[in-house]
Amino acid sequence: MLCICISILFFGNKILGMILILLLLIRIFSLKEIKICLFCIILSIFFCLLCFNEHNKYISSNANTNNFNFLVYPDEIKFKDNTYSGVFTDTYSNQKYLLYGNISANYLGNMKKSFYMNVQGEVSDINEPTNINEFDAKEYYQSNNVYKIIYIKKLVKINLLNKSNLFSFLHDFRKQLLCYGDSLPKPLNLYFNSLFLGEMNDSFSEELSGVKTLGLIHLFSVSGLHVFYIVSVLTMILIHLRISRERYLIFLIIILPIFFIIAGASIGLLRSIISVEIGLIFGLFKNKMGSLDIWSMTIIINLFLEPQMLLQFGCQLSYLLSFSLIYTNEFSTIKQTIFMNLISLPVIIYKLFEWHFLTMLANFIVIPIFSIFIMPIITITAILYPLFPFLGTFTAMLLQLFDNIINFIGSLPGNITFGKPNIFICLILFFITLLLISNYSNKKLFLLISIYLLSYLSIHFPFYGEVTTFDVGQGDSFLIREPFNKSINMIDTGGKVRFNQSDKVKYQAPRISINYLKSIGINHIDNLVLTHQDADHTGDVPSILKNLKVKRIFIGIGTNNNQNFMKKILPNIRDTKICFIKNDMRIPNFPFYIYHPFNPGLGTNEDSVVLSTQQGGLKFLFMGDLGQEGEKDIIKRYPNIKADVLKLGHHGSKNSSSDEFLQYINPKISIISAGKKNRYNHPNKEVLDKLKKYNLSYFNTQDSGMISYKYSIFGTYWSKALKGE
Repeated sequence: MLCICISILFFGNKILGMILILLLLIRIFSLKEIKICLFCIILSIFFCLLCFNEHNKYISSNANTNNFNFLVYPDEIKFKDNTYSGVFTDTYSNQKYLLYGNISANYLGNMKKSFYMNVQGEVSDINEPTNINEFDAKEYYQSNNVYKIIYIKKLVKINLLNKSNLFSFLHDFRKQLLCYGDSLPKPLNLYFNSLFLGEMNDSFSEELSGVKTLGLIHLFSVSGLHVFYIVSVLTMILIHLRISRERYLIFLIIILPIFFIIAGASIGLLRSIISVEIGLIFGLFKNKMGSLDIWSMTIIINLFLEPQMLLQFGCQLSYLLSFSLIYTNEFSTIKQTIFMNLISLPVIIYKLFEWHFLTMLANFIVIPIFSIFIMPIITITAILYPLFPFLGTFTAMLLQLFDNIINFIGSLPGNITFGKPNIFICLILFFITLLLISNYSNKKLFLLISIYLLSYLSIHFPFYGEVTTFDVGQGDSFLIREPFNKSINMIDTGGKVRFNQSDKVKYQAPRISINYLKSIGINHIDNLVLTHQDADHTGDVPSILKNLKVKRIFIGIGTNNNQNFMKKILPNIRDTKICFIKNDMRIPNFPFYIYHPFNPGLGTNEDSVVLSTQQGGLKFLFMGDLGQEGEKDIIKRYPNIKADVLKLGHHGSKNSSSDEFLQYINPKISIISAGKKNRYNHPNKEVLDKLKKYNLSYFNTQDSGMISYKYSIFGTYWSKALKGE
């Protein structure tokens, strides 16, 4: 436990780590056992040195060259569209790097053997998240000892590995299995690759959307259930073949590390393999070891192998569920399922922000189905498919039926968007749950329910309001919500411009705006305003409509005649009302004044919806992509128009933000929403010079990331996702 706390201190939440270490030291020294205290001190010193060494790798991982040579295992290359990526070790420096390239992807995709790849590329830091509660790729890769990314500029040379070793042989074999899995009929291919090879792609999320909703993803991540299944099957076969106990235990000890590589070598799988290996080794010497002791030894060994592993949600959940299984082993199956879900609930809502009411029931029903039917059927079908292809087709039909049932159950009412509670609240909930299970009392149950309820209410009815500019790259998206969530509004959704219409649509809203909304307990939008047709403003509308309940959509008058634009909206409409607006319209429960458009249009830049709103003592003005001519028309029609905060038109383009308009509005703060290194060179230097000329302060999402203005009865403040000036 002390190693866990030290790991949290070095690599996670430092305050939480210090508090946990202090509490644990008080507990250790209160035992008054000199041997235990001495062992903990020696172990903690050694582990501190290890963590310090890992922490310093980040500082020492600067590369002074642009030429690299990597040993590449073919099963570890990830392909997506016309790009490829993967984590590989440079043979020159022995440093791990995240590689990203968009050349020779087809050629690399055909590689079935391990090879050396010599490349030239640009080394940079892995980007940190630019929006609050966005997935932290930098933290994730650092937990795997990867600190830099290389953007490949030139693939110099590829040489096949002349002499294979055990590792390269296993990786080559896994690549062949992945190719074989891809050849199986859908969705049998998804099940085979995920259950036995630890490989999940985008098709998995699309095909089995209910799996994530119902919290069943652990069944598809190769972990304890799969290791138990493999060990049980092999043990049964070896006993049937009259192999002696000592010999089959030795065989299992040898075969499990091989299975670890073939199954994808995930952190969760590493935990399971180490646990089983410890049990097998003690069993070989005819010694028994308690489950909790095995769990403790496993986490110590795992921490020494990967000190930063606890940063990964999958690892946290894996150890928590295995601990819950041990902690509740004396209860019936039904009670054990309920208690395991209760123990893991604080971590799940902290990381995922939501929880489905049917999760407990789904786990109780589906886990036995997986163990008894699905895994054996997939195993037999995968082995016999080359001889009996019809068996694969039949199994795929059964799995498709199973998918449909899971997805249907996941779509039923009961998904609770809880929001992200404070980490210390989660810790309190976790310990109270353990106390409740070990020694039940109505007072503890009431206390647990009360803390959950108070946390839920504080998230869903906040005292503060906010105006937030999401960093959606080259695009616009804003959230305006009032205190106690009286009104939740969104202006534009962001989106990627597709220059090739054959390209698959990629929505970024789920990881940016939708993720943030769910983290603050929001699963609906009262008013969604789409300023005009451009994809960088409205491209993610389908994703917003699919993932959130939207009561009303507002678009400029006349835009209904733009068929291409309406195709984005109409197929995804459920109970949403579409309203067409123009200047001076008064709309109930709509906290905006409409300045533009004046006349019907087709949703071009010149037809942009221009809005203003009064929030927290400041007047905000959102200009869409309106150009200078439109700005002059607004000034002429509304001579008294003013704003404290101005969202510059068209991402800071020189076609907007005229001298006359900036001087007339004279904002205290301007906001520029533009993507880093965008092809349009937004914001334009002329515009930035104007802001400097008129002494106008501004925020730019390129430098600040997500920008928020928050206000309450206690005061107001601005915040940025990225630290800087």
